[in-house]
Amino acid sequence: MGDSGACLLKTTDSEEQHASLWSYVGALLRTKCDADWDSWRAIPEELKMHMIDELVAIDNMFKLRFREWKFDNQHAIELQQESELPANE
Repeated sequence: MGDSGACLLKTTDSEEQHASLWSYVGALLRTKCDADWDSWRAIPEELKMHMIDELVAIDNMFKLRFREWKFDNQHAIELQQESELPANE
């Protein structure tokens, strides 16, 4: 039972982070990318490079959070397996 509460907390944290990320991306696009551009080619090179740099930063954040999530889950599984060992012996 205790695990399902932890799972709900993780889901809530994840949903909040997801919403926060989309809010950040939306704000970034609204402030840096005017909707009046007809095509990507019409956007000034400096603005394109700035947007690419921002997207790289977002990508790096995703990678970091995925590694943290993966480590946390692997650690939780190891702890659960360790706690089950004495009960089985």
